[in-house]
Amino acid sequence: MTAKLKRPATQNGLFLWVMHRFAEEFEEHAIIKGGMALRLLDSPRNTMDIDYLFVPFSSKNEIADQVERVLNEIEDAVITVHLNSKVLCAELRVDGVAIQVEANVAAECASVPMATGGFARSEGHPSQIVRVMDFAHALAHKISAWNERRLLRDLYDCYFLVSHAGALPDLDILDHRLKKFQSRLPHLRKRGSMSRPYLVEELQKAVIDLSDQDLESELVGLLPPEELAGLAIRIRTAVSRITACLLPE
Repeated sequence: MTAKLKRPATQNGLFLWVMHRFAEEFEEHAIIKGGMALRLLDSPRNTMDIDYLFVPFSSKNEIADQVERVLNEIEDAVITVHLNSKVLCAELRVDGVAIQVEANVAAECASVPMATGGFARSEGHPSQIVRVMDFAHALAHKISAWNERRLLRDLYDCYFLVSHAGALPDLDILDHRLKKFQSRLPHLRKRGSMSRPYLVEELQKAVIDLSDQDLESELVGLLPPEELAGLAIRIRTAVSRITACLLPE
């Protein structure tokens, strides 16, 4: 049974309540991905939202009412839910604190059980089991996300999945994303697909001169300052492992 939300609410308290309550309500059909999945692996990276993939569904409309109903269980909560072509976005505001819950749907997705562990205990609640996206799948999607938008936080997430979860990318998922490559970046906008060798080349170029100062300029506010020292070389090491996997001898 999900513990009652402590009041006044905190951001982490809201995240924890959502994770536990969704696991109770939706069971294995609600799969956490993105930054919050990394938080459950003890990543210090800050996040303002919690991303879900709901399976097996074909439309976000199939889950919208139930998501809103569950969030409205919190007394005095202000809930705003809207859907667009890519995602269901629900803003949850309680006691002047707000988080976002973003959700999409899929026919299937590999997932693994994960305890909320230290995150739960830091909020004074017992750990519960939730589902998170399989880490090989998550890494393939995260590499693809970096490839399409070239954000350093995506490289950080790749590093963390490799170094802390021992993940290597699921190549079937990665190849599927490369075939349907889409980017809004001007120099990549016209590309409709991409090969693995080209991706490897782009990854290697991205990290060869990467510095801690480059990372600090983009990750300020997302990571504690003490996490930045030596981060560039750690990311280069992780990218080296990834590229070796993409082009095996």
